[in-house]
Amino acid sequence: MTNWLHIAGMYALSPVFGWLADKAGRLPVILLGQAMLLGALMIAGTAAESQTAVTLSLVLLGLGWSSSVVAGSALVAESVPVEDRPALQGASDLSMNAAAALGGALAGPVLATVGYSGLGFISTTLVAVVVIWTARRIRTGARP
Repeated sequence: MTNWLHIAGMYALSPVFGWLADKAGRLPVILLGQAMLLGALMIAGTAAESQTAVTLSLVLLGLGWSSSVVAGSALVAESVPVEDRPALQGASDLSMNAAAALGGALAGPVLATVGYSGLGFISTTLVAVVVIWTARRIRTGARP
């Protein structure tokens, strides 16, 4: 059941995140997604022994991923002329999936080396980089 809820978190609300990205802006929706990812990491890091907490963490992970990917994809697509969008989106998707495969392959050895809390710290650091970069872009009014 946990896996189904995680997958639902990834895809069920994608249209809502798309609508929200159109209404509130791409960068705020990316920040929302990153906040959900941080929430997932905090819950997983503090209550990993609880099935309910792990389930909630995985649902938040799916929602955070969905929010960030939907808004990020829109941001990428609108950054180039229409005729260049398919190639750019394909390259973006390839890069994202390659990074996911690499992350999945590295998670086991990292977990074995630094433990669950170390893996969480590394993941939190990666999310923090996105949050800081995005917040700076919003604060400076940089064009997405």
